[in-house]
Amino acid sequence: MTVLDKTPTEDRPAAEPAGRRLAVTPVTALAALVALAAVAALFFGGRWVLALNDDGLELAAQREAVLVDARQAAINLNTLDYRDVAAGLDLWEQTSTGLLLDEFRANRAEYEQVIAQARHVTVATVKDAAVAELDVRSGVARVLVAIDVEVRPEGQDQPMITRQRLELEMTRTDQGWKASRVMPVRTPS
Repeated sequence: MTVLDKTPTEDRPAAEPAGRRLAVTPVTALAALVALAAVAALFFGGRWVLALNDDGLELAAQREAVLVDARQAAINLNTLDYRDVAAGLDLWEQTSTGLLLDEFRANRAEYEQVIAQARHVTVATVKDAAVAELDVRSGVARVLVAIDVEVRPEGQDQPMITRQRLELEMTRTDQGWKASRVMPVRTPS
């Protein structure tokens, strides 16, 4: 028989027997899903173990802690009521440490007199804050804070709003992060 003598049906391969065909039963589908779940569990479990030992998590936690405390320090150091000066200055002392705390304690009587004479109520609101530097080993951080301070002089209905940008040096203490230095951030002219 020559090539030209072949019939079209002889060119086709024989059909596979019905027994060789892969049947998808509920048991094989379940086994495949269990294997896939085991691979996923191993992968994500391994990633979780690696994340537990990551130093970046500790750094992120410290960064968040210093940011929260710096935001509160900026509010505490810029909120005062002339009708209750002692409570405001107590808050200043609770928020600060180091040389800043020493300065507040040394000049407390003078601050009380100036605030009582000014007869202003100030309320600070943090608009934005960011940790610029953080040295976890030495326990010192530098935080930039943008605040709005509402100044309400006695007898005036309309408050004045002043916007300030501050650089707070924060120092880690047993009670958390506290302000050890406060400086205004100057804008380039």
